[in-house]
Amino acid sequence: MLTMAGSAQTTAFTYQGALNDHGVPANGSYDLTFTLCTNSTGPGQIGSSVTNLSVPVSSGLFTVALDFGASFPGADRWLEIAVRTNGGSGYVILTPRQKLTPAPYAITAANLSGSLPASQLTGPVPPASSGSLTNHSDILVAGLTAGQVLVYNGAAWMNAPANSPAPSNNIPVTLSYSGTNIAVNAALGTHFRLLATNNFQLQNPTGASDAQRMLFEVVQDAVGGRTISLAGAFKLGQDLPVLNLTTNANARDFITCVCSGTNFYVLGFIKGY
Repeated sequence: MLTMAGSAQTTAFTYQGALNDHGVPANGSYDLTFTLCTNSTGPGQIGSSVTNLSVPVSSGLFTVALDFGASFPGADRWLEIAVRTNGGSGYVILTPRQKLTPAPYAITAANLSGSLPASQLTGPVPPASSGSLTNHSDILVAGLTAGQVLVYNGAAWMNAPANSPAPSNNIPVTLSYSGTNIAVNAALGTHFRLLATNNFQLQNPTGASDAQRMLFEVVQDAVGGRTISLAGAFKLGQDLPVLNLTTNANARDFITCVCSGTNFYVLGFIKGY
């Protein structure tokens, strides 16, 4: 037997099969009964059987329309088929049961509403274009909190602060504190901005590509005097052995670096704007 689906707008689908009668392709009219089951053998019938009378069979091929309602939640399903000659006295059950191909599960799509958990999705979701997606009154993305957007970094969609850009844009990516640590996702852009409200350590960036250049803009808060330390992957040279941020309130400093292998080489530091 061969299954194939027709329209998925309703719960009905098309079943196409091949029938032999005494070892040769059948021709004529036959009565066919279809039973939906949860397994390949034994009990497990779902709902009522569907009977099609006087089904035309030509050279062994036939096509029928079946409707078992909303019985395709995603689990495997099999069809048990019984047949008799048109108007015959008894049905013969055909073996083995026929496992339904995924096509009828398109029925499920018509029944979706509300949010879909991310765990229900597999594989990458390609973007229509670079940019970002935000939560909307009729859209809910699992794990996306208020003030966050989804940003496509060229390989995957990622949660990011609302003012984070796609890498092709020049809008600064806002950095935030986790205790005294500042995490950096280099896949989100090349210009990163931090409002320094406490002393902090700039963590080794993740998601960086080789030769990627990054600019860090550190803005002192209204108190000022916040200090910086660098995680181990940042490398300072003889011409720039230390980084001492400006002490002025509301002033800003700029740090540039370039990724090479697993290290981030600090190329420049301008302070006191």
